[in-house]
Amino acid sequence: MTRLNFILYFALMFSALGLINSQHKARKLYIELEQLSQAEKQYNQEYGQWQLEQSTWAMHSRIEQIAAQQLQMQVPDAKRIQIVVLTPAPAAALPSGGAQ
Repeated sequence: MTRLNFILYFALMFSALGLINSQHKARKLYIELEQLSQAEKQYNQEYGQWQLEQSTWAMHSRIEQIAAQQLQMQVPDAKRIQIVVLTPAPAAALPSGGAQ
C-alpha cells in the first residue's frame, strides 16, 4: 500500500509541475501575442500615414508646380501634341513561349 501511495504521490507532483509549466508557457505566449498585436496596430497606423503622405506628394498640382518652377517645363501647345494609337500586333509576330 505504501508503494502505491508513493507512486500516486509522485504522479501527482509531476502532473502538478507539468500543469504549472504549461500555464507559465501559455501566459508567456499570451503576453507575446499582445505585444505583437500592439506592434501590428502601430504598423498599420504608420502605413496609413505613409499612404497619406505619398498621395500628398504625388498630387498632380504639386508635380505641375515643381515642373514649372524648378525644371522650367511648360505644357505644350495643342497643335504640338500628337496622339499615337497602338494597334495590336499580329499573332505571328508575337514571340511564342511553347516548343519549337
